[in-house]
Amino acid sequence: LKLSSHSPHALDRSPQPSRLAPGMFRSAIAQKCPGLKLPCVPHIGHFNDGSNYELARTLGAVRFMKEPHEKIPSAGFDLLMRRDNVQDIEVYLALYDMQDLRDWAYRTGRPYVVNLLFHAWLFPELAYRSEAAGEVEVAIFETSGVFIVPDVPEGVTKGLRRFEQRVWVKDKVYMCMGPDAIQARVDRHRLVCSFWSLCIPAGEERAIVTKHVLMNESHTHISREVTASFAELGDGSIACVLQHLQKLLVGVQNATHRLSKLMGRCESAFEGVFVGGGSVQGAAQDAMEIWDEQLALLDRSVGAGHMADQRPAPLLSEMLRRRVYEELGRRRRKGKFPSDDQETVEIGGGGGGRPPGGPGGGRARGGGAA
Repeated sequence: LKLSSHSPHALDRSPQPSRLAPGMFRSAIAQKCPGLKLPCVPHIGHFNDGSNYELARTLGAVRFMKEPHEKIPSAGFDLLMRRDNVQDIEVYLALYDMQDLRDWAYRTGRPYVVNLLFHAWLFPELAYRSEAAGEVEVAIFETSGVFIVPDVPEGVTKGLRRFEQRVWVKDKVYMCMGPDAIQARVDRHRLVCSFWSLCIPAGEERAIVTKHVLMNESHTHISREVTASFAELGDGSIACVLQHLQKLLVGVQNATHRLSKLMGRCESAFEGVFVGGGSVQGAAQDAMEIWDEQLALLDRSVGAGHMADQRPAPLLSEMLRRRVYEELGRRRRKGKFPSDDQETVEIGGGGGGRPPGGPGGGRARGGGAA
């Protein structure tokens, strides 16, 4: 968090924990909606035809208390300025583990389209077996790996759209959320996706602005380590936030180091540098085999209990492979086509096969060019 230049502490470089700590941010998951038993923050899930909402796991959330409007990107602030009735702005950071939701989507053959759910925040005092309904205006902006769905009325866009948010009781026991609205599409092959959302309840003076960070895979060790750091936010205290940032930094550094080694070894193989063991010179090596080997090494850190039929969503290794296919497909296609398009992936992979090798058809010899 940055201090503004006019802050009384801006020129004082000595530690000021007692003056800086209070009121900067606080945990946003401590308060729960009693009827839904969910923290009063935005959630991500899938309507699942109304039978049983599939929810992503909310790892942590904090609310910015000190000058929250300064954290909002300009695109979101411009949207807020179009609604004169908004007087109270709540700004949050929310972190989600999408692994279970992705596995469910792949297992049921559904596209990776999710719903934004504001029910718990919109009805914070809702009691068990009570019902509620309201309308909200929602938009998303500053997206990375998350896409608008403008061609259907249920889809969210970068402009404010009006949606219904409703809670009802089924069979006098089950609390249900709906309808199937505020849909966004998520990139299947990105490890981390993020976006901002703005929600303004109709007829109210409050609004909520949230930055959502989505971890799409948490089985591989390096991604599991980053995901685990999100849970350290705890109660939102200064100590918890600093511990979270420390673990996040270590996790990101470890992931960067591991992936950099993988990329460097593969790049060297495709450029003709011999990367095999020992000092064998002149021996042929298949660069594609080197690539496959490096990706397979990532899977070794996946738990022994991982079952592909129960956890069908691609692991990090396969996500990286398909990102490469997609990039190759983009270079071969002409005209306009959407991001994370299956046809592009198939074109890049040679119609379902492996992508073409680098220079020299993907084969390299030690000590010489391919």
